[in-house]
Amino acid sequence: RTNAKENTTMMHRSLLIMRRLMFTPAEALRITRSLCNSSRWSYQRANSSKWGYAWGALIGVTGGLALIAHRSGSQPIENYTLVPRLNAEEKKEDQQKKDPGVSLRENRFKEFASLSYKGELYMTAADFLESATRDKPREHYLQVIDEKMVAQMMKSTPSCSQGSNTLFRTLGNNAVISYADYVFLLTALTKTTRQFEIAFRVFDADSSGYISVSEFRKVEDAITRGTIGSHEGALPMTTLLTHLFGEKGNRQLYIKEFVRFIENLQREVREIDFFKYSDGLSHLNKENFARILLRHTAVDIYPVLKRLHSITSVASINFEQFEHFCRLLNALDDFAISMTIFTVAGKPITKDEFRRASQVCTGKPLDSSVVDIIFGIFDTNGDGYLSYHEFLKVMQNWKVRSMKVRESKEKSTWTQFKTCIKMEMSSQ
Repeated sequence: RTNAKENTTMMHRSLLIMRRLMFTPAEALRITRSLCNSSRWSYQRANSSKWGYAWGALIGVTGGLALIAHRSGSQPIENYTLVPRLNAEEKKEDQQKKDPGVSLRENRFKEFASLSYKGELYMTAADFLESATRDKPREHYLQVIDEKMVAQMMKSTPSCSQGSNTLFRTLGNNAVISYADYVFLLTALTKTTRQFEIAFRVFDADSSGYISVSEFRKVEDAITRGTIGSHEGALPMTTLLTHLFGEKGNRQLYIKEFVRFIENLQREVREIDFFKYSDGLSHLNKENFARILLRHTAVDIYPVLKRLHSITSVASINFEQFEHFCRLLNALDDFAISMTIFTVAGKPITKDEFRRASQVCTGKPLDSSVVDIIFGIFDTNGDGYLSYHEFLKVMQNWKVRSMKVRESKEKSTWTQFKTCIKMEMSSQ
């Protein structure tokens, strides 16, 4: 506080430290300014320079520890990279994109889309995966592409006859996805195999046993009429259409290929979720499994983690167990019916009934380790029975991901710090 030059130097040092801790530039700047403001307030409150510096140091250290503990304790740290920030004009345009008169999906598509072709927004494959696995997009520039760039992307798109559960990760930024494609892909993430087959028959208008690109586009256009990409300047072929129907759009798509594509898509997104929270390991601990399930809700995670800590019968689950549970969530409507039968009959839902209902819906009972964790999350009073309505409510939110996330007030840094301390003490 002695002079402006020293303040500037201190801010620069703080920013460098924040970047080394893997904070994004925007987060680092916001945190640094917040701590500097806290120090100034503390200095003004104190009568002497000595106590001012002491209060400033105390608040600065506490705030820094809270933020670091929260980022490393509440969720796995992601690999943040220094990306170009939007300038003032682009930020203004970005805010204008968020039109309250359009659907949540349209607004979310606009937030994550990073390509522009003839004034129309498009996603890359990386943008889509980010929208399916993250709450908010990273800061990015809007890249303008032309016909030549689009043609190169189409040529490098593999055929669906090959089949791959790493397609979108392989394509990365070398893809162009329209809003109609985005809606289809999001819907595909939450459907069962039986529903895939019904959807295929809807696409197959002439009952030929296969679908053409024109039949596929008719359904897409009907779903997204009047929204993004529904005017004459839209791309005739996108990466999704090229993958399914060939570069010229003359390939026929059969039901086995259609189902395999969607199953591979679901597995790819599930792998990203699983390995992100397991830090690349083959097993996911029960605490991080709970974080995955509750991340799109306003449920307080601390009481849940406390209950899970008392469960000693299971420590972790593997990817196959996680994927089977995800399949159950895709059949959530059928599962809700089976659960209602128990509640109408006045029977409490035990672990055995839960496993039996899961077998009816998926053809295979859930692993006992997964059931133990689920009951640890939703058995709020510890009586051994499932809080059925809360389970369905939370799982429905998770199933639709960030489309219907309930708004929750952001906790203060001090509250986050106390929560981290409690969690750490409870794990000892």
